[in-house]
Amino acid sequence: MYKNSHLKPFFIIGLCHLLFQVNSFGQPKWSESKIFEKKLISVIQSRYIDTRGVPSHDQFLKKNGLFPLNKKTELIPYFKVSVSIDDVLGRDQNFNSRKSAKLLNPEFFVETTTTHNSPFVSLPIWDGRVYEDKDSLIVGGYSAKFNERPVGLIDSYGNFAKSLSGPKMKEFSILQIPSEQIIFDPFEWRLFRLDPSNGKTIKNSSKSFLPVAIFDKQGNCIKNIEFNIEQNTANSALILYGIIGDKKVEIAKCNLTNPLIAERLTGYQPALIEGCIQPAHGKVITFTLEGQYSENISVNEAGLCLNCNVSESTTGKAPKFNRVKIDGDFSDWQNIVGVSDPEGDYLNYLFKNPDTDLLEFKVTNDEKYLYIYSRVAGAHGRTGKNGRYYWYAYIDVDANPFTGYPPTRDDNCYYGISTGDDAEVQFEFVGNKFVKTFFGFAGAGAEKEALDGSLKLGSSYYSSKAMDGSKRDRYKIEYVNRENIRHITHDNTEGTSKDIVMALSPDGSEVEVRVEMAGFLKDKSGKSIMFRGRKIDIAVGTEGSSDHLGSDKWGADSSPVIYSYKVK
Repeated sequence: MYKNSHLKPFFIIGLCHLLFQVNSFGQPKWSESKIFEKKLISVIQSRYIDTRGVPSHDQFLKKNGLFPLNKKTELIPYFKVSVSIDDVLGRDQNFNSRKSAKLLNPEFFVETTTTHNSPFVSLPIWDGRVYEDKDSLIVGGYSAKFNERPVGLIDSYGNFAKSLSGPKMKEFSILQIPSEQIIFDPFEWRLFRLDPSNGKTIKNSSKSFLPVAIFDKQGNCIKNIEFNIEQNTANSALILYGIIGDKKVEIAKCNLTNPLIAERLTGYQPALIEGCIQPAHGKVITFTLEGQYSENISVNEAGLCLNCNVSESTTGKAPKFNRVKIDGDFSDWQNIVGVSDPEGDYLNYLFKNPDTDLLEFKVTNDEKYLYIYSRVAGAHGRTGKNGRYYWYAYIDVDANPFTGYPPTRDDNCYYGISTGDDAEVQFEFVGNKFVKTFFGFAGAGAEKEALDGSLKLGSSYYSSKAMDGSKRDRYKIEYVNRENIRHITHDNTEGTSKDIVMALSPDGSEVEVRVEMAGFLKDKSGKSIMFRGRKIDIAVGTEGSSDHLGSDKWGADSSPVIYSYKVK
């Protein structure tokens, strides 16, 4: 998985721009007023030059007392599998099931734990982000009352300066941190709080799901590797293989006879109607089992390294494309690359709800459907008796942030994404019951334009009412397609869109959604806003009540954006 934590998709470094005009003879006339244009991010990075004369993240860490000393890294392999409650023998904590039991949705992940020493420790700041606005780096802060608003600037030295004063300051958690303790990492585009370590050892952990990075003997990442988890019934083991061209290499395995159980969870069992399925109806026990690497794998500073030789001809073969089936078996997603989101990236004014804490997001498509996947730390759709839960894919269909509505800024939204939201694919749970899948659209118009098809892309809003209570003429509308008829839908309204179907994993932590591209709206000329060959920006978000966890606050999260995804 790509490690991507609400970051920019790329950095622009060393941009030199010569401006000129054309004189009456058609020859260039150089402007003396502006010769060089510098990106502020490049200026900040240039303050951390290494011995090669190149901006270096290591230099940034050293100058800020964050460079790791006495670093130790441990990469532990785990297998995760669900078993029907009916097949689990006994009530103890052992992995004891019937011989005929089917292992549901086997998974693999690596937990990376690092320890090190440094004078200071950097603590992630989730209550704000840094974004570019012309020649400035703006710090946006999140609050319950004002959503996201600009609260400060990053100067050319990388220092944070507040731009907000007065009583509004108390609404933003980021402004409660002393400015001198806020540090901006210009290489990873992150905000941190800098605290003294006081000599304590610093420990960090993270999880990487399939496809994981495997390196060759030279330290190069093996690109064209396909992963496959197989159950060896003869030896009672789960085995992870890496298929590289015509080679099948054992990566890791887990013996199912008296395995080391890291976690044992009872499944989540929502009530389901048409449009959503779940293997074993969630009546499962899900086990996380510690595995071990095969002799083909060694662990070093690069990560997981393959000990056997892989020829260039072998690595040149691309892994085969597996079509996605919406069946609750997520093995067809394990070789699709997506983006990861940090576990525990909670905002202070929201509840720390694992059911809305996104960990992964992926997208793919075929000639007819768009497929969307996400993983959360808890379970998708889980609520209390009267709770609500929403999942949505933000789609900027024209890759233009000035059409649609800005999810990070608009009414009643939490923190979101750096893009315009033109269209959405969504689902809703109410009181632990699946209610519907549905579409959203935000453009130049509202219900009438959506129903009669005379819509066009344009700037819009989330809410139908402005902050002063007046009615807007353009805002986000939500609809379902049933029996070839489009209907406007609202919160708590049951009835799924026939062209959006979904499946939960047995434990609810994963979801896969299939949406028919023909279900998206069409413009005035009759052309669908979603079509093959189009490049889109896309991310997912979750939000839900937390009454089942003893809180009246909501939880929410948004994934990083996959920019310029080409609908193949």
